[in-house]
Amino acid sequence: MTKEDLGKNLRRLMKNKGFSILELEGLSRVSRATISNILNANADPSFSTLQKIALALEVTQQELFAERPVLKSLRFRTNKNLTAREKAAKDTLLFTVYDKLSLYKQFDKYSIKKDYIDFSSFSKNPTEAAHQLREKLKVFPLLPISNFCGHLCELGIKQFYFNFGLSKTFGLSVNKEDGGPAIFVNVGTANVERWIFTMFHEAGHIILHPESYNGEIQEENVKSKEETDADDFASEFLLPKKAVYERVMGTKNFSFIEKVFELKRAYSVSYKTVLKQYCKAYQRKYNDVLPKFQGMYKNWKKHDFKDYYEPEAIEKGSFIFEDVNFRNCVYEAVKNDDLEIEKAARLLNREKEEFQKAYDDFYNRESIICDNIPF
Repeated sequence: MTKEDLGKNLRRLMKNKGFSILELEGLSRVSRATISNILNANADPSFSTLQKIALALEVTQQELFAERPVLKSLRFRTNKNLTAREKAAKDTLLFTVYDKLSLYKQFDKYSIKKDYIDFSSFSKNPTEAAHQLREKLKVFPLLPISNFCGHLCELGIKQFYFNFGLSKTFGLSVNKEDGGPAIFVNVGTANVERWIFTMFHEAGHIILHPESYNGEIQEENVKSKEETDADDFASEFLLPKKAVYERVMGTKNFSFIEKVFELKRAYSVSYKTVLKQYCKAYQRKYNDVLPKFQGMYKNWKKHDFKDYYEPEAIEKGSFIFEDVNFRNCVYEAVKNDDLEIEKAARLLNREKEEFQKAYDDFYNRESIICDNIPF
């Protein structure tokens, strides 16, 4: 670990907290001169100085000295217009991704899920691949998807849901070389519909674009073929255009807005996904339909569509976003006395009492199922 690395880590952690040198001085009782020298790699601080700084930043000393992780199979696209604080959050995110994958690996031995789907045989056409995936998961062609996290677990895709600290980055993914395939969804922004869409958008990249996992962080280009493919894959998987056609034909007495909301509620997707699939089903131009719909809705509800507004949005808490396989691995570790209840609860972001109840319910249910098996 070099002085330069220490300085970069300190700068990143200060930006994450929104601390100036003056504010850190007040909280840590370390002089501005010393902090400035550390930031500029001109100091070799003592243990006590680093301890004071770590306490003020609410981090460990190990985090101050952590080396930037290398992820060779990362796929991460970010907005080019990031604030200084968001740039620091982006750098911190790499550490978080690495740590979460490492933690997951520690619990792999408890997993009963060993056979995963090989995506190499899937079509590179996003619509065809979406239908192949539905078939593999034994989901009827036109039925709504409901077990979002469970299906990803069936595919062997690891899942992580947390606040990235970035307002315009919805997700990223990592492939097998670094312990994946895994998706990371930013639940600190947008809405539940966006979270669900991001899950399968990233799954689309894993299936359609394995060559794009090269560890490079690039600026996002929403109009690129890769992004368009992933959007088309997620849209068709979540809401097949044939289902749109049949549902719309079956609701002739509804207004257009009512038809959109009926589909939106049934399939747990955004209004934009409904409109895009409607345009594909009926060969309309999305850029014509979108403003017309927004105009009709604004006249009706007197509400515009700023800041990712989602009409009739799914309430947060309606779905539990967690990796079921990882949760079950944690339960098994507790059951085998390899993990304390308190730590297990923290790993799953739950209060101790909440975790204990869920853990007891899980094994009580399994016991009931086993007791009822006919012999």
